[in-house]
Amino acid sequence: MLAAPLAAVVLAGCAVPASMAAQPQVVPTPGASASPAPLPEPAQLTTRLAQVSTAKIDKVALTITTTDGILLAARSGTKPLTPASTMKVVTTMAAVDILGADHRFTTKAVYAGAGKVTLVGGGDPVLTDKSSTSVYKKASLQRLAAATAAALKAKGQTQITLGYDASLFSGPTFSPYWKKKWKGTEARVAALEINSGKVGWRAQANPPLTAAKAFASRLKKAGIKVNKIAAAKASAGASELASVTSASLAMIIKRTLLISDNVGAETLSRHASLANGHAGSFTSAAANVQAWLNAKGLWASGLKILDGSGLAPGSKLSTETLAKAMRTALAEPTYVPVTAGLPVAWETGTLARRFDDKSEKAGRHNVHAKTGTLRGVAGLVGYLTTKDGARLVFAELANTSKPVSYTRLYNWLDRTAAATITCSCR
Repeated sequence: MLAAPLAAVVLAGCAVPASMAAQPQVVPTPGASASPAPLPEPAQLTTRLAQVSTAKIDKVALTITTTDGILLAARSGTKPLTPASTMKVVTTMAAVDILGADHRFTTKAVYAGAGKVTLVGGGDPVLTDKSSTSVYKKASLQRLAAATAAALKAKGQTQITLGYDASLFSGPTFSPYWKKKWKGTEARVAALEINSGKVGWRAQANPPLTAAKAFASRLKKAGIKVNKIAAAKASAGASELASVTSASLAMIIKRTLLISDNVGAETLSRHASLANGHAGSFTSAAANVQAWLNAKGLWASGLKILDGSGLAPGSKLSTETLAKAMRTALAEPTYVPVTAGLPVAWETGTLARRFDDKSEKAGRHNVHAKTGTLRGVAGLVGYLTTKDGARLVFAELANTSKPVSYTRLYNWLDRTAAATITCSCR
């Protein structure tokens, strides 16, 4: 069960060299099997990991297992702690399980006659204003406006009123569980928004209106006069003028995990909730992920989910649950988009500059993991390969109320992972 998804993670998007393809297949001797890589002895591994400094960190928790669930080390593994963005592991797993890896999101312009056009948001978390060459950003208002203008001109219509419909999602666009001081910089979550809900580093105050104004500007350049812009609900009888479609859910998940995109995670969580017949709100999306975890046997008493991104400090997960989720992701082909999206130490995403000192060097190009960071919170959840060749799953969380730098928290996470890699411990 493990071989297929792991191979897919390694080979996705990579051409196989001709020299490799030309190699003859090796037929194993009947009855022969490869010797499993030796595992670290649990007591020795635990002793070694206890030597990694936790100075000024109030609470730490870790769980390390084999890919088939043999527990090798645990430290407060069942204790619920704030997970920060490691929450995105379970959010994206639920999304791809419920929606499917090839699911896509559509933004469209519809026409109700009498010069009335409505821009309808389909909850595309990577919709852009200007067309992009990024493989993650397939849909843009630039393309949609050009096609819409052409369709309107074909009708002999060059003046319109523009409505914008973001009704797919409901409830607040900024979570009541997030810190109020983030409102200026943390993007709101809406079914219609462009450029990840930001203008530069500032959050858009009203993402649907911002998108509608950008669309109107594009239409004007294409020869369509927009007389009025207002929020509106697309009428049931409106005909489609044009539409643009996002990249696949698999690609969006990869981007969400690599850069730890909060809007991406929250949007996908809403879509998963809608697909299960619930509302597209913070409350319903969080309850939907909890129900998914429960159905997978991953939920436990004391855990709490308040959002999909991990921005809510009040959310609580345990390293035991996170490790179980990662084992599930590695074992089932459904979750290849999740494992493929994990940052790689010293290479990609939020781990590109981590494992940056000598004591952490063993983790470089080895650790595949989702990071998490809030004030006084850091986490790391993924998998690694020991120097003896054993693939292990790990989950680590650090929470503290003391005034410490992120570096101190990261050091405990990264040095714990590196110590696991280098521990023969037999």
